[in-house]
Amino acid sequence: MSPGAHSETLRKLVHVSMAGFALLLRWIPWQAAAGLAAAAIVFNIALIPRLGDRLIRPGERERVLRSGVVLYAVAVLVLILIFRHRLEIAAGAWGILAFGDGASTLLGGTLAGPRLPWNPKKSWIGSAAFLLFGSVGGAALMSWVGARYDAPAQGLPIWVLASVAALAGAIVESLPLALDDNLSVPLFCGALLRSLQLLDPRVWTDSAALLRHDFFLGLALTGLFALAARGTGSVSWSGVAGGMLVGTVIATFAGPSGFAVLALFFILGSVATRLGYARKARRGIAQEDRGARGWVHALANGSVPAYLAFLGASTSPELAAMLRVAFVASVATAACDTLGSEAGPLGKGEPLLITRMRRVPAGTPGAVSLLGTGAGAAGALLIGMLAAALGTIPAWTIGVVVAAALLGALLESVLGATLEPMGLVDSETINFVNTAAGGLAALALMRWAGGGTP
Repeated sequence: MSPGAHSETLRKLVHVSMAGFALLLRWIPWQAAAGLAAAAIVFNIALIPRLGDRLIRPGERERVLRSGVVLYAVAVLVLILIFRHRLEIAAGAWGILAFGDGASTLLGGTLAGPRLPWNPKKSWIGSAAFLLFGSVGGAALMSWVGARYDAPAQGLPIWVLASVAALAGAIVESLPLALDDNLSVPLFCGALLRSLQLLDPRVWTDSAALLRHDFFLGLALTGLFALAARGTGSVSWSGVAGGMLVGTVIATFAGPSGFAVLALFFILGSVATRLGYARKARRGIAQEDRGARGWVHALANGSVPAYLAFLGASTSPELAAMLRVAFVASVATAACDTLGSEAGPLGKGEPLLITRMRRVPAGTPGAVSLLGTGAGAAGALLIGMLAAALGTIPAWTIGVVVAAALLGALLESVLGATLEPMGLVDSETINFVNTAAGGLAALALMRWAGGGTP
């Protein structure tokens, strides 16, 4: 390749063509696939910067480890390792990344058109191209690699799975996140594809009347609760909209008791935010807008619990019971993180940076304190106790909920201390990740305890 000025078109054509290697996943063992992905990482780090500037964006040469060409290969390796026994998932997510993201840049940049209101750097045409080509590419690769398995397809058709995942991927790609979309899109789509495979559409038919009843009840409850929260200044109008979306989904699929669990988290978080607000404001670490949270906060903390509630109402009874625990654990993780962040700075002395165990100013990302950890654990315990009292989860799983919440909060502190200062993730992304980690930790603990197989 001859040296020259950077070409985004050439870069995206290579980006798309690399998905051709996913065809090999139909035949080769996962160990060999992982080895090839690891070799691609080494190649991209060592040799691509020496081939000229055509594939390297301005500024990437100085931070090649964080460049898209390297993170693309890293994402493929992570997909193969996580879904080593279900390589069709890795192939589907790879296809959505390659074809969807590639088409989004090529067509969105060429045809221009109206920009997205939440991200002027992206266009509606680009997002539509992502959805169309990501759906087709993801479904094709998923179907091709899935032929290596003898088990018949169950649940939703592959094209439906790929289309839903591509739509979610297009939304993630359109958001102005700090996390590179070469990582966020495939990992998110892979997790979504695998979880969607668990759905049993017959459950919706059998429980249609109950779901319809809970939807209208949840819509009314959420609307009243959101307006009351707006009246107290706890949320902005965008927070009302985001909270109603999350609350209605949870009330529909987890029932009024699930909504009560979410409401308790919101109340605890709002009280903790207001507690000592003036003191926190003087130190420059108070929640902005006098603690009024917007739609970003609602989705960052509530989208994972809402999805777990949906999954719990859409699968077999055994798996549904585990997913209800995961749902409560994800809410408890959000409560643990919020209470820890809001109560911790009120204590005496400076907290510890978790990765270096040295004193840092209050409010530093990744800092932990005894008061904050205790407040977070207490919040998680209250969430678990309410869920058990309402019959959402068995009483014996309260310990699972608290342990999972603390693990999720620990991950939040580690990410805050490492990736956030580097600008690789922002606080909203971390909140999403730690609620997901809390839910996954609960599933793992349930499996370890003999509660079933997630």
